[in-house]
Amino acid sequence: MPNTEPLRILIVGAGIGGLTAAIAFREQGHDVEIFEQSKMAQETGAAIHLAPNSNGLLRRMGLYAEDFGGVECVGFTNNLPNGQPRFSMHTGHAAEKWKHPWHLVHRGQLHTTLKDRALKDGAKLTLSSRVASVDPKTATITFEDGKSIRGDLVIGADGVHSKTRKSIPGGDLRPFDSGKSAFRFLIPTEALRLDPMTAPLVEKEGYLTMWIGDDRRMVMYPCNSGTMMNFVAIHPSRESASDISGQGGWQELGSKERLLQIYKDFAPSVQSILEKADGSKLKVWNLLDMAAVPGFVNTRLAIMGDAAHPFLPHQGQGGGQAIEDAVSLAALLPAGTAVADIPSRLALYEKCRYERSHKIQEYTRIAGMDLSEMAKLGKKNDMNEYTHYNFGHDEHVASSQALRNSLSVADTRTQPWSGWLSSLRTLVSWLRSIFTGKVKDL
Repeated sequence: MPNTEPLRILIVGAGIGGLTAAIAFREQGHDVEIFEQSKMAQETGAAIHLAPNSNGLLRRMGLYAEDFGGVECVGFTNNLPNGQPRFSMHTGHAAEKWKHPWHLVHRGQLHTTLKDRALKDGAKLTLSSRVASVDPKTATITFEDGKSIRGDLVIGADGVHSKTRKSIPGGDLRPFDSGKSAFRFLIPTEALRLDPMTAPLVEKEGYLTMWIGDDRRMVMYPCNSGTMMNFVAIHPSRESASDISGQGGWQELGSKERLLQIYKDFAPSVQSILEKADGSKLKVWNLLDMAAVPGFVNTRLAIMGDAAHPFLPHQGQGGGQAIEDAVSLAALLPAGTAVADIPSRLALYEKCRYERSHKIQEYTRIAGMDLSEMAKLGKKNDMNEYTHYNFGHDEHVASSQALRNSLSVADTRTQPWSGWLSSLRTLVSWLRSIFTGKVKDL
């Protein structure tokens, strides 16, 4: 008889991945509680990609990027540091080629939209909850204040410095400096449009523009319904090391003077952009990497997003892979799932997500290599191959099919036993009829 009780799911972390998981699990009818260590006063002021692979999953949930300031990415331009164009590509066909559009959104607006939807759908959110440990066997979370809570399943969506990951075999890993850091800042599009030096850069709406040097680069793209331009300036960590605490946080304040110095050899138009950065809001972010976790699950604990596979920003897939993780988990744990089935379903989640997330992680590392290093190692930055693999995937369909296949195999395995029981019942009935005299002829 199928289970009719909803699962009690405890999610550690209320970032993009954790909130998406809360929405997806609520759609399956499960009880969801989220525990966030911060006070969530504000989400970081930066933008994020919603490529077709993740954007389609949100749209399936009724969350449309254009409703919260998303700008469709219709193309990108790759320039040399001096501003000379290397190549341009039109991507306005994304919806036609990969079924869903590619949007560029403000991270804060996406986060607020997800939080509001999760709470509206009935998920419970508790702030200032710092996790001390997790017991995967009992799905119990113990907090730093000594309190504990027990559920049926724990989801670790607590980022690169994850506490929950320590309860995964081999998961006590420390992230390390990738050798690169990134300045992040926003500039009103109108300010760029009014400056003759930068106006040509914002003539084409919906374009992502890059300036690629050997060991440093800058990326610009629109968000906030096109009213703001987001900038990411990636450079060797040593050149901004004095600004960074080493924790890889999003909120480290950067030095505008140092930013200008790091990009002093770039085009005059880039210099003009950097002069417009608000020094009081300039952030510098140490880009962290991490060795592969041996697995994503342990009994009734699963990790996801940056807790499972932290991403460098070079392909804009970090948030998207967290969204894929969330949707995969919910697809594999639909309404009616029994608590006893959770470990096997989580094993299926790992099978669905481990190879794909790590393959995109490796593509991202290659995409972020210095040009000289790439040439030395004989690596090829094949954007067409990467893009198709990244964008041309529907995790809801893939994980749902994986569950159907798994259940079908299980049914096949039990069928011979069922047939043997049926034959045994027939034999017993026949023998009983002999001894009661109901069968006269043998």
